Amino acid sequence: MNEIFNALDIGMTEADWLMRLIFALVAGGILGLDREVRRRRVGVRTYMMVSLGSAIFTITAIEMSRSMGTAELAADPTRVIQGLIGGLGFLGAGAIIQGDKNVGGMATAASLWVAGALGLASGVGLGLFAVICAILAASLLAASRFMEHRGADDRPDAD
Repeated sequence: MNEIFNALDIGMTEADWLMRLIFALVAGGILGLDREVRRRRVGVRTYMMVSLGSAIFTITAIEMSRSMGTAELAADPTRVIQGLIGGLGFLGAGAIIQGDKNVGGMATAASLWVAGALGLASGVGLGLFAVICAILAASLLAASRFMEHRGADDRPDAD
């Protein structure tokens, strides 16, 4: 626990929070832009919100850990991160379930999960890393357009 606390005790200021939140918004926006352009059910606003929310939870966990110290309460930010990952999986499941015989939304679910990871990375101060990962993920989604047409007639609801 002390190792985690010491690694995260970086003395964040409000300017640091703002930069991390902006990186989260940018990263989520990059990833969501592809989905918006392709007119998918979940668009850029949702991706930005997922990324921003993940960054908020991450920053809050770090700040709680810093303010409580190790003596008062076991404020372990990794527990918040674990909960965040589980919650993102639940959100993704909602994107997959459609209520009919067809299963679709897998790419949406996976990219929402990635949007959460982008926010988490931004929240811990890896903003440039998050933006690079967003560009890579958006590139993957864009490249999948070429594969989407192959066998598209066999799939009832391509995502």
